[in-house]
Amino acid sequence: MASFSRCWLVVLSLAVVVPSAGGQPTPQIPTTHQDANETAHILGLDSKVRELRVFQEQRPSGTKPALEEIVLRQEVLELIQAASLDVDGVLAELSNESALLGSLRSSLQSRRDRTVARLNAAALITSSGLGVAASATQFSTLSSRTQNFGDGIGIGAGVASGVLSLLALRRHHGPDGTVGETPNMLAPLLKGTSPPVLNTYYPPAVLQFLQNVPAMSDSKRGTRLEQLMEEWVRVGRLDGSDADKRKQKITVLSTSMNPKVKLSIDDLTDRIAMLTDVRGRVSLMKRDLAVLMRSYLNRP
Repeated sequence: MASFSRCWLVVLSLAVVVPSAGGQPTPQIPTTHQDANETAHILGLDSKVRELRVFQEQRPSGTKPALEEIVLRQEVLELIQAASLDVDGVLAELSNESALLGSLRSSLQSRRDRTVARLNAAALITSSGLGVAASATQFSTLSSRTQNFGDGIGIGAGVASGVLSLLALRRHHGPDGTVGETPNMLAPLLKGTSPPVLNTYYPPAVLQFLQNVPAMSDSKRGTRLEQLMEEWVRVGRLDGSDADKRKQKITVLSTSMNPKVKLSIDDLTDRIAMLTDVRGRVSLMKRDLAVLMRSYLNRP
């Protein structure tokens, strides 16, 4: 009797541990993910996703889906894939602009470094060379007139070296440059005077995603774009108090193919950093699309 009971315990334990004939047990992705639901609403998929989930819940386990469910699943899949490709297009343009601006910044930095190196070398040569000449006139056997001349050389060497060092310090700011044929993906977001050019475009769903308040965020913090603006003001990329300075900065950050607008190395650094910030926020839409797709496919 005891051995019979032990056999039943073994059988029950195997029934709990061993997965069903369909393979490993599939973890269920929560279908109430708020960010994914928000993205589904932006894409106009609310009713289709709900209808698809009803089909899945009502279908008996182990049975194949009906034709209506397959058609609906394919339709939802195509819409999600189209939205994902739209996001990829925006990310590609943001990366393209960052790369082009990075090349311009590297060129300006190289010119600055060469200029600073030459000025520093000239200051060193002037200071050491004329210093030696001034010291050579200070021997006690020489006349006072020669020594006075040497004092003048020493003073001139100090002045020349100081001027060259000051010029080198001022050149650390670097030369200014103009942006050629480059997308200006910040223009539609900052709404400055520069019109969008080339392939600068945000699909309506992506733009609405940026202009919506995140589902898991406090509404007082504003939309995703407003949160970005606040962050840019906080770190000094945009002026938060002076409207004129802010307008000038926006022109610099969104210009393209305008030879009249000059950008410094710092301006290019700010613009590349802001493009990276926008890219990070837009990338979150891909995460939500993945969660949405897994939720109706019932896959991990």
